[in-house]
Amino acid sequence: MPREHSAREVSGVVNRFFLIAIGLSLCIPVLALAQADRQGPDPAPRYRVEMVIFTQPPVGEQVEELPQTERPPRSGTLAWPLRRDASGQLGYPRLDPGEHRLATAARRLAEAAGYRVHWHAAWEQPGLPADAAQAVAIRPGGSAPSGTVRLYRSRYLHFEVSLAQRLADGGAEARYWVLEASRRMRSGETHYIDHPALGVIVRVDPLTAAE
Repeated sequence: MPREHSAREVSGVVNRFFLIAIGLSLCIPVLALAQADRQGPDPAPRYRVEMVIFTQPPVGEQVEELPQTERPPRSGTLAWPLRRDASGQLGYPRLDPGEHRLATAARRLAEAAGYRVHWHAAWEQPGLPADAAQAVAIRPGGSAPSGTVRLYRSRYLHFEVSLAQRLADGGAEARYWVLEASRRMRSGETHYIDHPALGVIVRVDPLTAAE
């Protein structure tokens, strides 16, 4: 004959099932998080960026924009110079000059009267949102334009540049040519950012398909 269970035994079985149910309910979210962690978030699309910074012949007196007496304040965005290698240090690694796609344009500028190329580099980076995208510090040294550039991706690609060049005119008061611009970019196209004394040529090519 089947054994009759006491009320205490029945209560114990119910409690065990109740505890097991609670344990499973707690484990399911943990397992889901572990699975998501193994899979990782969708990777950001990657881009190849190349940029040429140059100075142009002196402008005439009729041009309204004149040198500023103050250098623009430094941006609060973190910025590091490009690295020479693929080590784990901060900053994007600089690509070899043999991979430059704007080499012809840079050479023609350097050969033109009154023009001077100060900085030409290419690198690869992820297309991150504006609040996470790292800026690249431009520090050529000497009297060359210096500052930061940044590529980020929201709905579209955007390119920001902030450059300043101190004029060596021997005056008591420092003066600067300042170029600050933000542009929406079309990948795979060469863009030119103009200025009375400075100039930037930039090209962004996708390395991975963006959703």
